[in-house]
Amino acid sequence: MKKIIAVAPLLFVFAFSKAQTNAELKTLINQSFSYFPRIQELKKSAEASDMRVDLARSNYFPVIAGNGYYTYVTPLSKANLNGHEFKFQPNNNWNFNISVNQTIWDFGKTNALIAKSKAELLSATTNIEQAKAQMASQVATVYYSMVYLKKAIIVEDSILSFLKVNKAVVQSRINRGDALQIDLSNIQSNIDLEENRKVDFVNSWQKQKAMLEYSTGTNAEPTSTDFDFPEFAEASIAEYAKQNNFDIRLANQRSLASEMDLKYAESNRLPILSFGGGTGYKNGYQPNLYPLIFNYFLGVNLSVPIYNAGKNNQNMHIAQKVLESNQLAIKTTENNLRKDLAQVQADLISNQDRIKNSEGQVNYAREALALTQSRYKQGVATHLDLLNSSSNLQRISLNQIQFQYQLCAARIEQARLLGWKYWGE
Repeated sequence: MKKIIAVAPLLFVFAFSKAQTNAELKTLINQSFSYFPRIQELKKSAEASDMRVDLARSNYFPVIAGNGYYTYVTPLSKANLNGHEFKFQPNNNWNFNISVNQTIWDFGKTNALIAKSKAELLSATTNIEQAKAQMASQVATVYYSMVYLKKAIIVEDSILSFLKVNKAVVQSRINRGDALQIDLSNIQSNIDLEENRKVDFVNSWQKQKAMLEYSTGTNAEPTSTDFDFPEFAEASIAEYAKQNNFDIRLANQRSLASEMDLKYAESNRLPILSFGGGTGYKNGYQPNLYPLIFNYFLGVNLSVPIYNAGKNNQNMHIAQKVLESNQLAIKTTENNLRKDLAQVQADLISNQDRIKNSEGQVNYAREALALTQSRYKQGVATHLDLLNSSSNLQRISLNQIQFQYQLCAARIEQARLLGWKYWGE
């Protein structure tokens, strides 16, 4: 009886989750948030934006200042009264006081400035969330690519092990005169081809490992062997994306900031009513001009813009154009989102179909291998036929793994477009 050397088909369990992200991936994603410098940079920017809100709000409060003045005046106005020279002010004038200025009414200028600062703060916060979503997508993509490469390397090792065993069998048959040298050459050629494929997989694994360390700061490797990225099932995809997509949120926030900027520019045409007062010491009081005497003053000031070479109108026109541009940008962003979601949906459907078709191919290849084994026992099939049937089963299994990875990658991209925080923040 002929000795049959065949590889047992590798059976992979492909698991997808509709519940939660696996704990290992969530840990890596959250580590990337605290490690990656870009996110820390955006947090500092948000802190600065928060300070700008407080700075704008400070316009509601009075300004108190300590002042000191010295003025030397000459010549002086003088008058002669009964033969005596009379001065109306001294040559040396001193004035020391504490003054206070408080805006009473600025016709919404401060309100517009605060609203604009708040809109910018909201955008800064959204930038952080967007950066986190992009980082989470990057970490998840790298994580599952490593899962894919780990499975691919296992398949290649199985193929190589099978080829090497069969090479030894063929060599033994050549020694007995039952096989040709060309059979051995064919097997060696296949071994060289599979070795190169394994080298490519290992090289890609090392690169992805370096990328994961770059993103998270940890030298970790996935322990999971499943493509278990959760499937989105929380709400309507279109509605959820419209409310949560970060690009759309940022576009709306930029438009809001532009509206406040326009209101601020319009308010510059309006007057400002303010209160002023102070108390201190100064000289120059009759009849003795030289001693410093306590004094105080109170007043109301109304400042009305009359002419500034059209600067206010120019600022208003610029703010209006920026607002119109940002409103159009919202529509552009919405169109891009619909296109991207449609493309991702096409990828999801096509990969699901490929997986379904590959299941049939695996069953067919397994039956073909069993038939070839039976024919080989009966002396009808050659050793090369057996080799081809076994290798074909392994190759279809590798393709199936690739389709599962592509489906997983499409789900990750869909989550990024939706603005879905699957890492549980």
